[in-house]
Parts: sequence; C-alpha cells; structure tokens
Amino acid sequence: MARRTRPGSGLAALKDEAASKGWPPLIWIRLDGYQLGAERAALEAYERQVVGEKLTQFRRFITGTVAPHAAAHPNDKWVRHIVAQLNSIESTLDLIASA
Repeated sequence: MARRTRPGSGLAALKDEAASKGWPPLIWIRLDGYQLGAERAALEAYERQVVGEKLTQFRRFITGTVAPHAAAHPNDKWVRHIVAQLNSIESTLDLIASA
C-alpha cells in the first residue's frame, strides 16, 4: 500500500519517497541549486548547514518560549523536565554543528 502524503508537501514528500526507495539524497545548495546524489563533501556541508539552522531555531524557541515559561513557573515539574531535555538537545546539536 502506497504511503499517502499531505497535499502540497512537495519536496518533503519526494525526499521521503526517495529515502524509502534507497535513492541518493536530494540536497539544495545556494550556488548550485538542487543536487541528487551529491559528493560526500557537498552532503556534509548541507548537513552542517541544516543542523546549524535547526540549532538557531531551537535556541530561539528556548529563549523566546521555554525560558520565559520557566521563569514564570520555576517549581512546575513539566517546565523543569522540558528545560533539562531541551538543554541536552541543544548541546548535542551544538556539538554536531561545530564538529
């Protein structure tokens, strides 16, 4: 049975389908556009770029939402748990981005 994707999911659906079929990865590089089956160096550069972008988004989520929530409710079990977990994830992404 074929997997159904949301309408309009476009390249995300294509990437999922390619991965499920064992096809080479599809990446986008500003200077070269889309590449299918790029060389190792291009793949690594793309992966570092994406991890760096996600790290920035993640840090903004922490500072803009989670930290104010923690400041407003310092004794809340949920917020203490999420802060601990998100700090761990942030540290891991930072290590990947800077490796």
